[in-house]
Amino acid sequence: MRDSTQSPVTHLMLPRQHQSLLNKKLSDINLSDINLSPSTQFNHSRIGQLLAKFTFMHLIRDQFQRLGLLALACFVATTLTGCASSPETCARTELKLTWAEPLELQAIVTRLSSDEFEGRKTQTPGAEKSRDYIKQQFQGLGLQPWGADFIVPFEYQTFFTQENGANVVATAMATEPTNRWRIIVAHYDHLGMSGSKIYHGADDNASGVAAMLAIAKHWQQQFAIQPNTLPKVNLMFVATDAEEPGLYGSIALVEQLKTRLPEATFELMLNLDMVSHPGRPYAIYLEGSRNFTQFTQFKPLLNQQNRLCIKLSHPKPVGRSIQSTDWLRASDHYSFHKANIPWLYFGVPTHPQYHTPEDTVATIDITFLAAVTESAFELLQLNAEYLKN
Repeated sequence: MRDSTQSPVTHLMLPRQHQSLLNKKLSDINLSDINLSPSTQFNHSRIGQLLAKFTFMHLIRDQFQRLGLLALACFVATTLTGCASSPETCARTELKLTWAEPLELQAIVTRLSSDEFEGRKTQTPGAEKSRDYIKQQFQGLGLQPWGADFIVPFEYQTFFTQENGANVVATAMATEPTNRWRIIVAHYDHLGMSGSKIYHGADDNASGVAAMLAIAKHWQQQFAIQPNTLPKVNLMFVATDAEEPGLYGSIALVEQLKTRLPEATFELMLNLDMVSHPGRPYAIYLEGSRNFTQFTQFKPLLNQQNRLCIKLSHPKPVGRSIQSTDWLRASDHYSFHKANIPWLYFGVPTHPQYHTPEDTVATIDITFLAAVTESAFELLQLNAEYLKN
């Protein structure tokens, strides 16, 4: 689909010498009227293209006469973009932040993607520094550990090797005891180093961790001031490890949830992975919506304040330069999908900086990240009725 900031209609205008054909009926147009040059007169492809343009322009003219100018605008938008009744324009200028602080988000992404953390590869000093940093952030927000400590280790098998990882897990409990849980996940690991090159992983996925921490902060603030405005649920915030080599952190988390919270009702798992580098259109993509029968009812609530453009399902790859991705299996939500836990996934498509040393804080859009953060928060506080499958 096209970016609505462009003007697609102008690209379908006829050459000036052919404008008079619009005054004729389509059935009355002869090829001799088209006045093709000798070099193109017998070019069937060119003739087909021109006739297609004539047909489309006649259709627009008929719609204009029948529906009027306003209806025509809707008709053209629907025909060209497939986004009928969509309130968003997918333009950066339309974003209206309400509470997220871009500078705070930028500071977190800058720290996690700095040279000091050496790309945050699992089982490296950079990963350990990342865990300590996230743990400090959780503690500073007044969140509680899930068990004895915020850092929850796990083991996993790769080929013939036993490996170790550690998730960072915090909880925010409801005012009254409940078995209702909602989980927000963002993996903190990345690719580490290759020689002297650091794979900084700013978008992938320091951005998701930053958004998760901002959501936790806002939740705690709202809980302290107006707790009755929030759903009566327990929240779990999880920075997962070993996502890049095989979703091992989320696999371990799901198994731990089964054994440690056997009576829990998990209403939603929200995965934030690569949420700061928009392409064209200027939009965030939301996977998993087909799992929610009332999604069309609650989708408008996600961006009614900040006007973030939210697209359902990632675009199909175009050209050889675009990597084809199985979005169901692409990130930590897949582990929850296999466990039949309802999930939604915010993310952007892959981009030229994806999995390269150039994925730095300088290439991300902080305002966009702030808007995604706000919309993710709206998901977490939805009425439980909306989240039934």
